[in-house]
Amino acid sequence: MFCNQVAFDFLTGKYLFQLLSDISEMLTVFIPEHGLFAEQQDQVAIENTSYYQSFDPAVRFLSLYRKTENKIGDIADHLSGIDTLIIDIQDVGVRYYTYITTIASFFEVLRTDRMNVNVLVIDKPNPAGRQVEGTILKHEYSSLIGLTGLPHRYGLTIGELCLFIKTQMGGQFQLKTIETSSTSLPINPSPNIPSKETCQVFSGQCLLEGTNLSEGRGTTRPFEIFGAPFLEHLSKDWVKTWNIDNPEAILRPLMFVPTSHKYREKVCYGFQLHPFKNMHSLMYSLKMLRSLKQHASGFEWLRGPYEAGSRKPAIELLAGDETLLQFLNGVINEDIVVNKLKQEEERWISMVRPYLLYPETPYSIFN
Repeated sequence: MFCNQVAFDFLTGKYLFQLLSDISEMLTVFIPEHGLFAEQQDQVAIENTSYYQSFDPAVRFLSLYRKTENKIGDIADHLSGIDTLIIDIQDVGVRYYTYITTIASFFEVLRTDRMNVNVLVIDKPNPAGRQVEGTILKHEYSSLIGLTGLPHRYGLTIGELCLFIKTQMGGQFQLKTIETSSTSLPINPSPNIPSKETCQVFSGQCLLEGTNLSEGRGTTRPFEIFGAPFLEHLSKDWVKTWNIDNPEAILRPLMFVPTSHKYREKVCYGFQLHPFKNMHSLMYSLKMLRSLKQHASGFEWLRGPYEAGSRKPAIELLAGDETLLQFLNGVINEDIVVNKLKQEEERWISMVRPYLLYPETPYSIFN
């Protein structure tokens, strides 16, 4: 079973792995990044799982986020002897999540080793909804935070996405989905997604990880709150014109002190992003970062390798497209980017139509 804290049944008061362990002689729980209960921060390798045994001694817990070259442990060895793989996990509808690439790694092993393993996906609504954003990732920009063939924000449920990934890679194993009807986000999928509002801006605001700005980790509203000590003067003047020229959202100037990550325990000057309905988060954040790069003295892209599976810096992996990178660096104008996004989003919507399980369909605000 591949799951984390979202696999909780409010009627019985138990996690799904507890319910299954009551009726199964052997149950293995595969643990993703952030741990079984979202107790670990991003990029923290989980080597020791013994402390989970006190929670349920009958279950074998195995971490899939390790200090290996690609961060994911040897899945093939762990799948040996398993007849059914249950997936009960939630992401936020964007390709940056390592949960997605981990699922793809499972499927690749099942495909290449031709294992006789059935896959059952507990399907949950996408907390970011059906809106699609971004460009389809090419292999040259792929990594653990970017699966080849996915746009930035994909507008599918986790079950639909699994059907798409399986078919695209040519998997022959059986895959079934079980629908769950809740549209709320009662259990947050990872430690830095505190609300559904965070899901609405994450496709764009995650680009902050590729900069020397704090993306708000260590605050109560990560990815909505962001800034840096060197924005002290810019935050008061630049934002006035910015909010007038970009009415899709409001940037509210503020100060904050992160308790972890970038600029820990230092006073940062910055903003909280308050989006309006039908905002294109990726395009908004692209424009914002381009402007900050031009106007904020001290602004830089992070240098050096960022994530397993690639030697590219963070902003290249997250943007994942030459056109978007040229725009961020002031080489091309906005019209070119918008036209590219229109084409790519419509192409993705056409590609995934055969995998839709529900009446509401993915859409682009550009089309």
